[in-house]
Amino acid sequence: MTVAEFYGGVEFSVTQFAVQLTQEIKEKIAKRELFYKDQIIRYIERRATFFIQSLTLSGAVSAVMKKEVTTHVLFKLKPVMNRHIVFQVVK
Repeated sequence: MTVAEFYGGVEFSVTQFAVQLTQEIKEKIAKRELFYKDQIIRYIERRATFFIQSLTLSGAVSAVMKKEVTTHVLFKLKPVMNRHIVFQVVK
């Protein structure tokens, strides 16, 4: 049994998207294309929204999937943001 068979089609594609998005953002942070924490969060939310909209899901499931992608990516990026200097807006 493969991971794709275990998860199912939609869950596997969402997980795969989250991992790819994490790698993409790590590269952007290293290149200094993204350097504010709020900027990174907005980028994650925008990309997650576009990806989830491409799937045929109900509104509730879409909201949960978007939140899960955002949480996963931010958790994986926390050490990267600490290693590189990422600015944070003080409110």
